[in-house]
Amino acid sequence: MIRCRHFFPAVVLVLLLMLAFTACIAPGERTTTSPGNGILDDVVERATQPGTHPAPAASFTAIDISNAIADVVEQVMPAVVFISAHRTIVDLFGNPSMHIGTGSGVIISPDGYILTNNHVVEGADRLEVTLHDGRTLEAALTGTDPLTDLAVINIEGRNLPTAPFGDATQLRPGNLVIAIGNPLGLEGGPTITLGVVSNTERSFTLGETTFYDVIQTDAAINPGNSGGPLVDLRGQVVGINTVLIGGAENIGFAISTSTAQPVSQSLIAPPHRVIRPWLGVLLSTVTPAVAAEYRLVRTSGVLVARLVDGSPAAKAGMREGDVITHFEGEEVTEATQLIKALWRHQVGERVEVTFWRGEEEKKVVVELSVERP
Repeated sequence: MIRCRHFFPAVVLVLLLMLAFTACIAPGERTTTSPGNGILDDVVERATQPGTHPAPAASFTAIDISNAIADVVEQVMPAVVFISAHRTIVDLFGNPSMHIGTGSGVIISPDGYILTNNHVVEGADRLEVTLHDGRTLEAALTGTDPLTDLAVINIEGRNLPTAPFGDATQLRPGNLVIAIGNPLGLEGGPTITLGVVSNTERSFTLGETTFYDVIQTDAAINPGNSGGPLVDLRGQVVGINTVLIGGAENIGFAISTSTAQPVSQSLIAPPHRVIRPWLGVLLSTVTPAVAAEYRLVRTSGVLVARLVDGSPAAKAGMREGDVITHFEGEEVTEATQLIKALWRHQVGERVEVTFWRGEEEKKVVVELSVERP
């Protein structure tokens, strides 16, 4: 997690003010204004010409929008928790010391299951959860899924406030979203940041971790926000905040609930782990830049960037540098799309993969195995 200094785009405020201003103009009315650039006059005049259908007047103001956002926050806030992860660190001389990491989480069931990031709780000797009402409770680790950087922990409780999952597939670039979490461990409860969906279904590699099916947002995500919810204006969780890219302005990512919801269900149910089929490859979406870097003939598809020896893909004859174009007959153009298609299958199934090696198209049948531990 990397700190971001700017989080609330000024354009949002400008848009809200414009909406408030236009809400005062009734349809069919011609306003009298001082000479200006003529844009507003032209819009009103065209809207009142015979044969045109004037747009209905906005029934809300900037204050209404502001209050609606505050209502959503008030609705979701009780389900957001502060997580303290206590870890024992041993220095070079063998001396142990206690390190406390912090993060966020969201309660997803009334009986105390909490969804958060794996990196928030990984390696913790003891977990503590502070609720919105100020209570601090011991938490137990239920299950983790390092591949998606998700984890579920649980606390003892009944009728706890929860936040419902939303449909992340309905998100569009430009939709407003709210990030709620506990950045930098600030006192006084969670911090709220507002932004837009910058893009959806992103895939990228950061260090040794590859993220699939993530939502890009410009809502500020700082250290401590990890594991907190990204919420739409219906008050539904559409993502789990996870990382902010360093060296960039307002580029943060949240794991889509299209991934987070089924993963959390698998972690809650015995054996408390996600069992998914495995190809044994590291995938990258082919873009013009990727095609140029790897000198690929194909300019679209999914690149096999790395291949694990002895993996199902390797046994089927695939190699690093192959570009996958079809999976079970379905065209694939993005890594996230291929991963989602793969995860719809079961361990032991045989799937057909079409790929290009140089200028030659090939097809192989891959027998899916259990994901490598």
